Amino acid sequence: MLASVFPTFHSSLSVQAKRLVAMRFLIYTGFQTSYFIGVIGTLTYADDASVVATSLAVLFMNVFVILGSFAGGAALDAWGPRRHFLLSIVGTLVTGTAIIAFGGATGIVLLGAVLLGFTMGFAQPIATSYPAYLTDDPAELKDINSAIAMFSNVSIIVGPTLGGFVAAAASSRAVFVLMMLFTVLALIAGWGFKPRAGQAAGHEDEPVTGDITSDKASQGPNSSASTRATFATSIKTVFTNSVLALLFCIIFLSNFGYGAFDPLESFFYRDILHVGVEWMGWLSSASGVGAVLGAMVALRLPPRLVNLKTLLAALMSVGLGSLLYVGTSYVGVALVGQIALGVAWGVVNPLHNTIVQTTAPLEQLGRVNSVMGFGNMFAGVAPLAIAPWLAATFGVQQTLVGAGMVVTAVPVALLLFGRRHFDRSARQ
Repeated sequence: MLASVFPTFHSSLSVQAKRLVAMRFLIYTGFQTSYFIGVIGTLTYADDASVVATSLAVLFMNVFVILGSFAGGAALDAWGPRRHFLLSIVGTLVTGTAIIAFGGATGIVLLGAVLLGFTMGFAQPIATSYPAYLTDDPAELKDINSAIAMFSNVSIIVGPTLGGFVAAAASSRAVFVLMMLFTVLALIAGWGFKPRAGQAAGHEDEPVTGDITSDKASQGPNSSASTRATFATSIKTVFTNSVLALLFCIIFLSNFGYGAFDPLESFFYRDILHVGVEWMGWLSSASGVGAVLGAMVALRLPPRLVNLKTLLAALMSVGLGSLLYVGTSYVGVALVGQIALGVAWGVVNPLHNTIVQTTAPLEQLGRVNSVMGFGNMFAGVAPLAIAPWLAATFGVQQTLVGAGMVVTAVPVALLLFGRRHFDRSARQ
């Protein structure tokens, strides 16, 4: 049924590729039902925890997503996708069971955030690496990755919506039952997943997130060069390349402002909008609707607009959408704001990835993306240290409005005062 939503993808994908898209969609939808409602919602509504507790939960999850992604990548390289997928399924089911059985206190919910974050990170290679185990054809890889990205946005709609209904009918912890159900469905979808013979050996050391439109991605010499490119080398590459360095700083500064949202949004829903925990799911799904629309906009952007200036304009739109989202006490306005900032994020992500892929050396692309990803994650984690103090001093809504102003102001300032530097970078 889902494939009929995107008939172009459906007709161009092989049977195994469709199976992979289904695997990713189902397990990611399960995560989306539970992350926001199950952890943050339980702390806020069921446990009546403090902003400090929700900040710790977000911090733990973010840190362990990073650790889980490292562990998942190592497991994939060592044992291949079939065993890695099975470990992802088992880890998710164990996590859900543990939280349901023992998650009756704030400390246990925080431990659940650790387990859930690690499991989510461990499962990331399903989307980022598995396609290379099916084909080395650049056009087919592009179709598979595009389908996975589109259906991931659909997960952001479906998961929180279903989670909202379950939370309204039962409790916020009941969403983990839904997560486990989707995990079992993912196992069924992935039972017949068969990587093509010889693909693992040919791609273990290649940056799967690289420019898949290039034939160089499957050539042996570049694989050797990728092996030699260390993480330290890629850090140097990012900060000695003017475009990559600017991109790193732009995303870092913008995400630094946006990082205050995660631990405070649930209190905004409860104390400002005066809505139940189910609205955490429904408003999140509205952002997912916007992200799908934004991704479609990005697909239609002409090549001349794929640049840092367009990215800054999109980030400014994220800030404006955020201000609309948190600027009033009306849930209808918040709903519109979530859709607006979702559209903007849907444009930001493909632009960011395209600029990195067309700027970084192919043999270092995977590690360059790791540096960028670490910067993005750290920018989101750093505000957690001050968000509780700001909320206690100025109020939850005032802090969120201030964060939205930061997200808006950073790209505006760079557009106004950094024009000559962008032009000079574009010529390099």
